[in-house]
Amino acid sequence: MATRREHPERYGWWINELESLGVGVKKTNEFNDLKEIRSLAEIIKQGFYQDYKTDN
Repeated sequence: MATRREHPERYGWWINELESLGVGVKKTNEFNDLKEIRSLAEIIKQGFYQDYKTDN
């Protein structure tokens, strides 16, 4: 698993992705690997997409 120290640029990108989805990330040390952050962002995006499909 890739960690924050191994890929700081990717880590920052996923943190920004979460923030753009409305998830305020105050303590970034809680997320230690990129897979966890990416998974969370994808779950949130899928939820938004499902809500969009339901409304239309």
